[in-house]
Amino acid sequence: MRPFALLLALLVVAAPCWAQERAPAPPPASPDAQPAIDATKMGVSLSNIKKGLRSEAAREQPKTDGLRLEYQVQVYGQAPRIEVLKGVDLFSGPVPGTAPSHGEFLQFVTPQIYRAPALPVSSLAYWLAQWAWQKSQKTRCEEEIASYRELIMQGVAVSAPRCTQ
Repeated sequence: MRPFALLLALLVVAAPCWAQERAPAPPPASPDAQPAIDATKMGVSLSNIKKGLRSEAAREQPKTDGLRLEYQVQVYGQAPRIEVLKGVDLFSGPVPGTAPSHGEFLQFVTPQIYRAPALPVSSLAYWLAQWAWQKSQKTRCEEEIASYRELIMQGVAVSAPRCTQ
């Protein structure tokens, strides 16, 4: 039984090799047989290229006459600046396209009903403290004016109160 299983495993592994068909080898290319290239279909004018080469050769010939001066000026323009990170603040604030911050994540996953209350408690406490302080100032001023009136009615020379309503 064991040799039969081993033979079966060997046939299963070797089956893909028998199933492959060999592709015919391409014929060797001879160096003499090169495809002919038609220059007229390439959009290139050989006569213009030859004319340009002749004018270049004529220009490069040495000139012995000292009165003929030839200047060649090459003009180069300045390349425009490439601004890769334009409008991106890398020193403060989040980088675009990165993971959200902890606060942004919590705001995303927490339902609206369980978020902070509509009226912040700290604002309410500040408003109540400010109201109590103004009320105490007003009460103190009224008491000061009332004591001033009593002293004036009694004929005592007293300076006027500093507070005003």
